[in-house]
Amino acid sequence: MKHVLLSTAIASVLIASAAQASDGTINFQGKLTDATCQITIDGSSSPATVVLPTLSTQVLAATGDTAGRTQFNIELSGCTGLVSTSTAAAYFENGSTVDTTTNNLVNTTTGGAGNVQLQLIDIQSNNTIEIGRSSQTSSNTQVVIPNTAGASTGTTMLPYAVQYYALGTTTPGVVTSNVNFSINYQ
Repeated sequence: MKHVLLSTAIASVLIASAAQASDGTINFQGKLTDATCQITIDGSSSPATVVLPTLSTQVLAATGDTAGRTQFNIELSGCTGLVSTSTAAAYFENGSTVDTTTNNLVNTTTGGAGNVQLQLIDIQSNNTIEIGRSSQTSSNTQVVIPNTAGASTGTTMLPYAVQYYALGTTTPGVVTSNVNFSINYQ
């Protein structure tokens, strides 16, 4: 009886080990820097509001229609901890206001305009920004931060835009949303 129990115990351990065998490995890599800047959005501290124009639903009548592009700048000043080749870009973070299918911002106004989202644009490359996606670290334009001895020598502008994006025939109403961002220093 002891041999049967011992054999069963050994078989169980071997089967459990085989069931837990790995299929691959994922390595993660990041970097922390002591670079830091004072940040404003079009001259206002965070949270700031960018106001889009009031448009007719007729210009946003079909899926994929865009209109109302409005530029805004994230401004960096008083930066410290820089190296001579320091660059920066905004990284727009995923959150409850991000549609993970379109990577746009959803309208958060209850009873507001229908079938419309807000889409962010990198002005320098004219590419849409995939909000919350890691691809931003390589696709968002890095802007050089002019500096002397590790401190910035002025204000650096990171130019972006926001525009309406139709998911179909839009309906009238208010459109609001928001997004958190971090500065990606390189």
